[in-house]
Amino acid sequence: MSETMVDYAQFRALGPFMELVEESLAGLTDGEHYFDLFADDVVMEFLYAPPGTPPALHGRQAIIDSFRGYGRIIALERMSDSKVYPTTTPDVVILEYAGHGTGVATGRPYHQRYVSIVTIRQRRIVHWRDYSNPLVVIDTIGGAQEMTKAMFPSA
Repeated sequence: MSETMVDYAQFRALGPFMELVEESLAGLTDGEHYFDLFADDVVMEFLYAPPGTPPALHGRQAIIDSFRGYGRIIALERMSDSKVYPTTTPDVVILEYAGHGTGVATGRPYHQRYVSIVTIRQRRIVHWRDYSNPLVVIDTIGGAQEMTKAMFPSA
């Protein structure tokens, strides 16, 4: 894995989520911080991607680049209802959790439930499949185009 220095201060809005993942996968992955847990060639899929956003991100750097814009649309305040489910498939874990925050531009509350299926090989995340409701995000931030502009400016 190539080491890319990440300035985590720019991801402050995602702090509660990153901490939840770090804690949930402790002992299964190597790496001190959230982005360190990912393999360079990781694929992150969004099964219900909002219009105008890519259905997947390919590579650790693409995830870092995309997540930089998150704080422009939603400020997470806390996570809750965290559960980790081992599976009978080697190296696959299911995470269930909820996120709570506020839309930055709208001030609207954000309450989202997630299920993520995570595949780990050689102690790095190689695949992440996200199941969440895009309508919750769209309502919180005031439209799908706001997400596209903030997180996927080249889309």
